[in-house]
Amino acid sequence: MTLNMQTSGEKKDYSISMLKAQTASLPFGLFAVAEVVLFGAVWGLERIKGAADILLPWYFLPIFFAGIVLHELIHGVTWKFASGTSFANIRFGFQWKTVTPYAHCTVPMPKRAYVAGALMPALLLGFAPFGVSMATGDGMTMIFGVLFTAAAVGDFLIVWLIRSVPWHVPVEDHPTNAGCYAYE
Repeated sequence: MTLNMQTSGEKKDYSISMLKAQTASLPFGLFAVAEVVLFGAVWGLERIKGAADILLPWYFLPIFFAGIVLHELIHGVTWKFASGTSFANIRFGFQWKTVTPYAHCTVPMPKRAYVAGALMPALLLGFAPFGVSMATGDGMTMIFGVLFTAAAVGDFLIVWLIRSVPWHVPVEDHPTNAGCYAYE
């Protein structure tokens, strides 16, 4: 894949404002709810209660903030390797108006690379730790996995927004909104 992707098709906007994305992504929170229900059904609620100390501020806040930084870094690293772009084309930041951290790629890439980058944090920080917790019964790992599955609801929304775009079509990350442009 090259940095100079052909973007000759019509540029279509598949994005929504960050503020609207916060409410539009709420239904995807059901993934996190389902994880809690499944863990509780298999391992019992006592394992969850026993791990609740992880939610105390002195544990939770450092884990949460480090996890959010890692989440955004995973977006960027995945886009770099999946699309063949340079780190010079990846930007990281924080939108204060909506209290939203972000990773942004400034060049077009195939939809498949964009989706890989969008979903990789959910896979590595959410679903994988949850899978480990299901295998081991570890409540703290379950809470971590659920927390970072929930942190990925905006990413799930973005993938949902572009579900009708063919996989080979170049997409360009939107500079300010949640979503992208597709060159169809």
